[in-house]
Amino acid sequence: MQRLLLNIGNTHIQVATLTGHGPELLVCYDTPDIRPLEMLPALESMTTPWDAWAVSVVPPVRLSLEQRYGRRIRFLTPKDFPQLDFSPVDTSTLGMDRIANAAAARSLTNSAVIVLDCGTAITTEALDSQGRFRGGAILPGRMLQRKTLAAYTAQLPLIPLGQDAPAALGCRTTEAIAAGIDRGIVGAVREIVAATRRELESADCPVLVTGGDAPFFTRHLPELTPAPDLFTLRGIATAKPAV
Repeated sequence: MQRLLLNIGNTHIQVATLTGHGPELLVCYDTPDIRPLEMLPALESMTTPWDAWAVSVVPPVRLSLEQRYGRRIRFLTPKDFPQLDFSPVDTSTLGMDRIANAAAARSLTNSAVIVLDCGTAITTEALDSQGRFRGGAILPGRMLQRKTLAAYTAQLPLIPLGQDAPAALGCRTTEAIAAGIDRGIVGAVREIVAATRRELESADCPVLVTGGDAPFFTRHLPELTPAPDLFTLRGIATAKPAV
């Protein structure tokens, strides 16, 4: 039986196979392209028996996959990660991608650790040295902030992402938007990390950065550490579902 791992996010859906060396990515889809299909082409093309462990933050996609593939896909819950202590938080509203990130971090270290996931939204997941999930923060990512500003104003345009930190004094509107969002979000992340470390009482705990926009933040915040590739999938692979 081939074990597959699915990470279903707002922007992308990753499909990986679980090997003896960890997850091996098979394909990455754009989530908007998959939603109207109500299936995953990679699963349709499997020629050997398979089952899958999945985390999802997109309820319509989860529902479609449950209806098509039934019990072959197990959508994981916090109970499938007994190595983590969730007693400090309300798990009923906690995204399973964040739990998978925490599990991946715990598999790497038994010390306090922070995960910074830079995608559509930017999230942090904080674990103390006892493996307790202490919570975290959520804020809009750089592109989401750009889209929101363009959608809810009459004249501000949608600007592309860049990897350089813009000048604080934007001389035209597009430059001013980049300055406000990109410099502002670097400052926000720096403050969130500092405050989280204080609350964890761990002034130098590592901050592992993952997600599609991770290179921007590691470039401008050198105290951050790039997480291993396929980080969320690595966390899914650590699940211990009850039989």
